[in-house]
Amino acid sequence: MLPRTALPPKQRAVYSRLRLLLKEPGLLRGNLVEMRRRCGKKSCRCVTDPDARHRSLYLGLSLNGKHRMLYIPGEWEPQVREWVARYAEVRELLERISLAFLDRIEKRKR
Repeated sequence: MLPRTALPPKQRAVYSRLRLLLKEPGLLRGNLVEMRRRCGKKSCRCVTDPDARHRSLYLGLSLNGKHRMLYIPGEWEPQVREWVARYAEVRELLERISLAFLDRIEKRKR
């Protein structure tokens, strides 16, 4: 196998970005789902105005074959969004690396 320095510049950049992402704490698989609901109070605006419904954020994911929705408190939202975005970027970079090696196999290159 070739050393990293022998890889093309674009592939080296992908590995570098992947290393930077993995050095940071927090990777979270799942999708953020925003829901808007009525609170149930008769005097609240959300009863009459559909645009005034109360917003809540959930993390949707599948664990052990079961789908789950996990409530995300408002103060956690920025951090959870960052973790989910980081996971998505890591996954996309791994896919690019995998496709590059698949191409090498197809061309019969080491």
